[in-house]
Amino acid sequence: MHRRTLGPLQSSLMADIEAQAATAADTWSIEATPFLAPDVAAQVEEKFRERGDVVAFRVVGGRRVPSETPEDLSSGEGIRSRFVLMHPDLGLDIATAESEYCTVIRADNVNIAASNTFPNALASIGVHLDNVGDIVIEDSSTAYLVVDPNVAKQCLRLLSKELVGVGISLTVCEDSEFMPHGEIQEMKLSRILERQIERKKLESGYVQFA
Repeated sequence: MHRRTLGPLQSSLMADIEAQAATAADTWSIEATPFLAPDVAAQVEEKFRERGDVVAFRVVGGRRVPSETPEDLSSGEGIRSRFVLMHPDLGLDIATAESEYCTVIRADNVNIAASNTFPNALASIGVHLDNVGDIVIEDSSTAYLVVDPNVAKQCLRLLSKELVGVGISLTVCEDSEFMPHGEIQEMKLSRILERQIERKKLESGYVQFA
């Protein structure tokens, strides 16, 4: 089977995930990866498939499953996923893992066409896209977002200020709710916002090593 060569950033990410897995196995703790694009997630899944020292649950949020063909998405499938890593003897099941490491937020009364894209809006309130799964547009005024639970309150408090609409409401969906099928927004920032983020990194002394 042909294995695609990893670039420097993906190699670094895989090394970070391997370190998380080692921590989970050695300390009997639970670690969660960032949300990943499907090609990277597939490689992580393959890497941990035969491991006996750690369990790696792949979750997408909204009671959906990862799609085998992201370019041809079916109802009940998701694209961006993350892995919940733990020692096998902890006994956590995948439904609990998804519930504890994926929060689904419903946005109502949003003028989708007139608003900034959700990735841009999230970045503008300080939410890194590593903490964001799928963003599903159900119709012209309703969207669903999968986020890391640690940023859910930030989204509920600030996201409406970056969107256009009258009476915008943001609510957390129950674990029993199924996320609807719809158009998934591309997880991409505008060039202007990318430059602003890079400038802030430089101003704060952030250095990225190759």
